[in-house]
Amino acid sequence: MTEFHENPFKTPEERLAAAALGVPERQAMIERLLYKYPVFKKGEQFIRDFHFPFAGGSHGTGKIGGLLGSSRAGKSTICAYYVAGIDMPGCPGEDGERYPVLHITATDQTTPSSLADTIASATGMRSLPAKIKTQARMNMVLDRLRQVRTELVILDDAQFLFLGRTRSYLSGFQSFLKQLADLRTLNVLLIGEESVHDVIAGVDYLEGRGGFKREVLKPLGDAGKEFDDFRLLLSKIDARLPFKEPSVLHGSSAVAADVHAFTGGSIGRVMNLVRDAAALAMNDGASCIMLDHLRRSSTTLVRLGDTRNYFRKA
Repeated sequence: MTEFHENPFKTPEERLAAAALGVPERQAMIERLLYKYPVFKKGEQFIRDFHFPFAGGSHGTGKIGGLLGSSRAGKSTICAYYVAGIDMPGCPGEDGERYPVLHITATDQTTPSSLADTIASATGMRSLPAKIKTQARMNMVLDRLRQVRTELVILDDAQFLFLGRTRSYLSGFQSFLKQLADLRTLNVLLIGEESVHDVIAGVDYLEGRGGFKREVLKPLGDAGKEFDDFRLLLSKIDARLPFKEPSVLHGSSAVAADVHAFTGGSIGRVMNLVRDAAALAMNDGASCIMLDHLRRSSTTLVRLGDTRNYFRKA
């Protein structure tokens, strides 16, 4: 289970204490740093409401929904955070072991058969027999999900299940999703790009499982209140960095504008930049992330075709 570094350092003494820790501890803080900014909270609340549609009631069943957005919008981190807050899976109870929420990530190599195997493994099931047909594998997994009382199956990077796949694979994935929903014991949440909605909308028997309730997460903009929120996001990130002093991420509108232009407002790209710059700062023995660290990081992380000179002034 992922442990996130959420709490800011509230006093200079707390920052000094964190900066005095060993490299592994400081590295872990940086790599697991989390600030629940408005877009994050929006996604987290959507998952919670999809999991438990009635406050204080039982979990939802029989529906397929989606948390969608562009790559690096922070969707996977939101899911990991939500799953981390669920009771420890697999712990035996009075009625046997339980796996209430599963978080499965697809790739372009995933097949209907391997997806069944992955779900089986995530529920603590031993390897499925190698020579049984795909539908038989799925049936075993469906029985296992009932047995361990799974309430929510989260399928991350779901666009890989549908785009560029053979007709046979596409049919297999769509059938499996229908069968999962038809258990009537759990909901299925697809995490991915907005193109996932187009796929589901084109298949009546999938969209009909709950109407495909969805939330689309978008990066913060570079003007008005959204840019103010973006600047606040950078300050909150800085308040959690284990350095002696606040960095150039805190307060500088020029730096914030460059960070936004470099990342497009995508939280995933922001964190890639911050983590890389933090590593440079730590290796230099610096008291904080300085403009030079952001500049050096930007030259190695810059996207193809981007010729802008970033981080020339604070």
